[in-house]
Amino acid sequence: MALSLIIMAYREAENLTTLIPKAIENIEKVEKDYEILVVDSPNSNDNTKEICEQFGVKHILQEIPGYAGAFQTGVKYASKDIFLMMDADFSHPPEVIPTLYKTFTEGNFDVGIGSRYVKDGVNDDEKQNIIFSKILNFAYRTMFGLEKIGDISAGFKMYRTEQIKPLPPLMSKFFEMHIEVLVKLKLNKQDLKVVEVPIHFKEREKGESKRNYFTFLPQFGILLIRLFFYKLFYKKKA
Repeated sequence: MALSLIIMAYREAENLTTLIPKAIENIEKVEKDYEILVVDSPNSNDNTKEICEQFGVKHILQEIPGYAGAFQTGVKYASKDIFLMMDADFSHPPEVIPTLYKTFTEGNFDVGIGSRYVKDGVNDDEKQNIIFSKILNFAYRTMFGLEKIGDISAGFKMYRTEQIKPLPPLMSKFFEMHIEVLVKLKLNKQDLKVVEVPIHFKEREKGESKRNYFTFLPQFGILLIRLFFYKLFYKKKA
């Protein structure tokens, strides 16, 4: 099945020079029909575009503000059967792509997760972020029938493109969008098949981190309330 890899990048030129060739190398171990789309902020002032041209991948400026807006821009332009999203800071290891792809396609799953919270998964994040992440995962799992999923807030996820393109515009603005997408897919398909593959989640080595759970804590709380009411009044389209 053909693959669209979406790399979320904001001032990540230094990382992209290494990440893109590693991503290409690992994708080609399992699939020859693929595209790589780098979604860049219009406010980025580095040479991301030139690096994309160097490696023959698509450079797209996000059309909706925020991290969630970059995701939605990627969804709009993805043209292959499978949609894989990853960040550009090497927290999502490209070496896992072959295992995630084969597990996803051979098992006919709807969602594949590069997971920090399954057996053999490792999380090198800051301790307070890990604690908050686990509390967050527990709350959303319990409320939205996702009890069997260990890492619902993970950003390294594989989807079926045909399932995410029809989703309504996201209510989220930042990293909480990973949860919103999964919840909405579950509402659309109660027997949603999800598989988790262990990853070693590493803190970035280069560049400036944009991720801090405490900074975005209010957004996760607001989303929990909004999704609760969304679920109450949700009607599946025929």
